[in-house]
Amino acid sequence: MVVNLISSDRSDGLNFVSALPIGRGHFVPLFLSAALIVGVGLATASTGNSGLQGVGQQGTQDQTKPPEVPKPVVIKAEDVTGVTYADKPGVTYVLARTLSERLSMDLELDKNEKIMTIGDQQFEGFRRLYAGNILVPIRDIEKLSGTIQPTLADDRVTVECNGIVFDVVVGKKRIEVDKAAQELTAFQGDIVVLKTNVSTGRPGHNTPNGEFKTGPKERMHYSRKYNNAEMPYAVQVNGDVFFHGYPSVPPYPASHGCIRMPLGRNGPAKYMFSWVHRGIDVKIFGTFDWDARREKRRKRR
Repeated sequence: MVVNLISSDRSDGLNFVSALPIGRGHFVPLFLSAALIVGVGLATASTGNSGLQGVGQQGTQDQTKPPEVPKPVVIKAEDVTGVTYADKPGVTYVLARTLSERLSMDLELDKNEKIMTIGDQQFEGFRRLYAGNILVPIRDIEKLSGTIQPTLADDRVTVECNGIVFDVVVGKKRIEVDKAAQELTAFQGDIVVLKTNVSTGRPGHNTPNGEFKTGPKERMHYSRKYNNAEMPYAVQVNGDVFFHGYPSVPPYPASHGCIRMPLGRNGPAKYMFSWVHRGIDVKIFGTFDWDARREKRRKRR
């Protein structure tokens, strides 16, 4: 038999069940029943939250990024001067010795076999400065596992090789003629491309001092002023004044005003002709000391 024990004698007007049947003749006070219900609910909620928290933490751990691999160290080196030749447009060269030093690679030269080795790569058929220094086209840096990247400047490229980065900058060309020393020096940037003896204009046919720019060039020019005289490897300096090859180049002024350069299969005249182009700065300066020459000749007698 279930007894309904509902009290209505509270002064606040609230009714509540004072006991619940749990079996024949046994009852549990209502406040204990409520406590049991609330306790079970909290325990369930706590267990559920613990499970969700565990899942969330595991998910976060699975999404952790792998450690970043450190980038290789790249060293920025000083710029390297590039050399160009008019007969090889679009090709820029660098000094082989400078390249090997920049990349910390050994350089060996087999003169008999005409083979050069940088690191473990061989080069042959290489070009040289007139003094003999070996040049390497920068495109061959790819043989050393290097890369070449163009820049916004037309005269500059960036090279990266062996953990070293440097720019190759094409040097500005210029030519200087020292009449006192009867000597010509051709520069590209800070590199002396060619140095040779010359013979300038003799008295009455003086080669003018001043600053000029190279004009047109001809492999064989004929002088209209002097009976169509042959002027091989001719490069105009100013008006009728040319650089050109000539069989006789004494150590004193002897020409009709031009700047004579020694001929030959690998002579300075031919070499400069292969290097020079129109618009190069030319500076002619100095005065030949004839008195000093006469005194030197007198002492020899």
